[in-house]
Amino acid sequence: MKPKVVGYLRRDISGQRTRRHEMEIRALAKASGFDLARTLVAGPTAPASLAALLTVVGRVGAFAMITPALDHVEFRADEIMAVCALITLESRHAPPRGFARRPPSAPHRGFPGRAQSIESTSALASSRGR
Repeated sequence: MKPKVVGYLRRDISGQRTRRHEMEIRALAKASGFDLARTLVAGPTAPASLAALLTVVGRVGAFAMITPALDHVEFRADEIMAVCALITLESRHAPPRGFARRPPSAPHRGFPGRAQSIESTSALASSRGR
């Protein structure tokens, strides 16, 4: 079973590149051996709340969220990374080996070490059965 990921982008930030960003998220997930469970596209009048994003991540059992760039998640990156990996199209990087989901009550202190490529993270997630 492939590890699941969720795509997320904001239409007001992507603008005319919204469709392209959706396709790039899909392509990156496929090339990395992930199962893209769902892509959430938030609009300028209805941005997805953090609670809604994390509910979807939890429901589908996502290992990671893929977004075009950090500005799509604004200041919420740390909160997202407390429950799953956060991958951007810009960097194509995921957290280093040893990444594990933290319980919601545990404080998030960031990822130690350097980021690694998605390819090696995908293999790690597969070995964990996600």
